[in-house]
Amino acid sequence: MKTKNFDNKPLKTFNPLTAYAGVLFGPPSFITNFKCFATILKEFFFLQYFEKFHILHIPVVHVDHPLDKKIPFTPSKVGVYLDFINHWVRPLAMLVKKFGFWHASRLTKQWMLRFRKLYQCCGKIYHFRLTTTDRPKYKEMREFRQIHALDPHFLCVPSLHVATVFLAYGFYRHIFSTEDFTGTEKSQWDAELYQSALEITETVLYVKQHSVNCIPAALYLVTANFPEWITADDARKFIKNMFLKPENFTEEEADEVRNHILSAFEKYLAEGAEASNWYEPVWNFLLNYEKQGNVFPGEK
Repeated sequence: MKTKNFDNKPLKTFNPLTAYAGVLFGPPSFITNFKCFATILKEFFFLQYFEKFHILHIPVVHVDHPLDKKIPFTPSKVGVYLDFINHWVRPLAMLVKKFGFWHASRLTKQWMLRFRKLYQCCGKIYHFRLTTTDRPKYKEMREFRQIHALDPHFLCVPSLHVATVFLAYGFYRHIFSTEDFTGTEKSQWDAELYQSALEITETVLYVKQHSVNCIPAALYLVTANFPEWITADDARKFIKNMFLKPENFTEEEADEVRNHILSAFEKYLAEGAEASNWYEPVWNFLLNYEKQGNVFPGEK
């Protein structure tokens, strides 16, 4: 199979519309993609709105942490936050350009199988307890008005944003190592995806869509369920690279945030090693928060 060379071309220069128009709706991966989109509707949209309109009555636990207040609300970062879908779609567009439609579609199917499983894993926790955080009633920017209108904000632990970008990094790292990429393409795109995943993860805290408690659960979920793609050591390194350049808060505060996330992640790993099911440590965390009185019946 003849491939094109894209040395020194950033992933962000690939148009995601190429993927939307092609492999996401193309015949080779269509059935897998349809099943994935159906799972997303069930485990993300329907679940939240059924709770909001009192069709479901799952307890909602408030998962804020005092460290959240040390990270300043930074509305200007909302564009980075909203980029988490294109974070994994742009590489699909690159695959179309590099390998052609049919092979790119087969690789897309591999990703969508994992992406669907990711939502199913999150559902193991969301159906047990829904979670929320305090977020500013900020209406000055259109993006925040849309977020607050469309997102009832009941799916905080684990953070789907963080789990998605972390898994995408591991998935594409594997693709780069097994498919016909040049050394330059591998090193450049691997670094670009890693940095993008870090920035998006930091931004969920800057825009107050998540708490520091939402991140370790997401990283643990990915390492527990996708060990062939990403490891606990990958997660530890990822945490240690967070907030190396904190904006409008101190290095000491950034260190506190990293230490909290790492400690919670390690606790999940230790408890998970002894548990019957991977999700039991997260359930226990939510039950402990619930016992502290941070729970209400589903209306904010």
